[in-house]
Amino acid sequence: MTSSHISQDAAALSTRVSGPVLLRDDPRVADEVRGQNLSLEHSPEIVVGAETANDIVEAVRYATTHELPIHVQATGHGTHENISDGMLITTHRLNDVRVDPQTRLASIEAGARWRAVVDAAAPYGLAPITGSAPGVGVVGFLLGGGLGPLARSHGFGSDWVRSARIVTRAGELVTASTEENADLFWALRGGKAGFGIVTDVTVELAEVPSLYAGSLMFGAEHVDDMLRTWARWTRTVPDNVTSAAAIMRFPDVEQVPAPMRGATVLNVHVAVPGDAADAESIVAPLREAAPALSDDLGPMALTDVGRIHNDPEDPSPMHVSSTGHLLSRFDDDAVETLISSFGAGAESPLTIAEVRHIGGTTPAPDTAVGGRDGDYLFSALSIAPVPQHELFASATEPFLAAAAAWLAAETPVNFTGPFATEARDARSWSPEKRERLAEIKAAYAPHGLFR
Repeated sequence: MTSSHISQDAAALSTRVSGPVLLRDDPRVADEVRGQNLSLEHSPEIVVGAETANDIVEAVRYATTHELPIHVQATGHGTHENISDGMLITTHRLNDVRVDPQTRLASIEAGARWRAVVDAAAPYGLAPITGSAPGVGVVGFLLGGGLGPLARSHGFGSDWVRSARIVTRAGELVTASTEENADLFWALRGGKAGFGIVTDVTVELAEVPSLYAGSLMFGAEHVDDMLRTWARWTRTVPDNVTSAAAIMRFPDVEQVPAPMRGATVLNVHVAVPGDAADAESIVAPLREAAPALSDDLGPMALTDVGRIHNDPEDPSPMHVSSTGHLLSRFDDDAVETLISSFGAGAESPLTIAEVRHIGGTTPAPDTAVGGRDGDYLFSALSIAPVPQHELFASATEPFLAAAAAWLAAETPVNFTGPFATEARDARSWSPEKRERLAEIKAAYAPHGLFR
């Protein structure tokens, strides 16, 4: 279909949807498509700002008729490249969240962020199984499985999804649950993108009467020894304790508070759903091992769960490089390999080299989630004013080669980084799951319409 036909038919589409329909040369496009990564500049052929589920239905039917690839953006956290073709459907206007404290279910629209769900559930002593950053979109997190600060006690976020509504390639709005379209429901819990566009989800909320959580920060002189201490500590803690240790090198840029510019620290993040007195005894070995630069571990309101990792929520123009790998184990040899590559004495361009202790005993439902077989997850992140992907690769690849004996076969897809689809899929799911996911995509979204 030619651009002129797209332009002519866009006027008809705008009469069928509530939100804006914008062509590439419309001056409003830049504001409509702006996401978390301000360094990206999207310029698709047509943009639909969805206000209702029906808007998405009409947009998909239009794109199918015009053979346009479809991109979707709620917050833009998962977008790593400029979108320059097809249709982009933005869902940030679909942000309604409703909590039923009796059934412990939350109904969440496609553009909602986790902070809204956390705030709506907390007054009832309930909590969604969210990620470490409350500003992340709900749907993208859940489609990739979703690991957060309660991973060991409560599993993956997608384990708590009870149903989803999704627009298929045929422009039909269908429900996916254990009772309806069960194969699609299996895929949506951890199979990531490509099956259609989710308009809303229903998730079960967890009862969390009390939470003891926060972080400890240690200076450069204690980074290596505290990493060793934390690793040994994780082998003894109860199953409900989730934690992470992150070597952080703050860049020498004005966005970082002056006292921390250029500094190297170790941040230990801890979450214990339960009694504060018991939690105090659990974390005591960490406090006793070395003096902390800061210590905000203590009883925490459910609304403050984002403070555990304290990830930034505001959009940023900084360029990000990232990768993650599930570890089958994190023994003493693995710890020393990490220290030699990224410890206090190493020269590294990474902003963060982190290991999360995520393995637990929570029963796992049958879903598309990959990467359940490791107790630890390594992730690396570089944040810089200019792209430095080659420098990032030169820093991470030698470590990954040295750590090959500890790398698990699969890694949760949300942590694999911006790889090409084929390479990402090979790292994220077993051959059997990849085959099943491909069959489901062929049934609900053939011809790769959804990107």
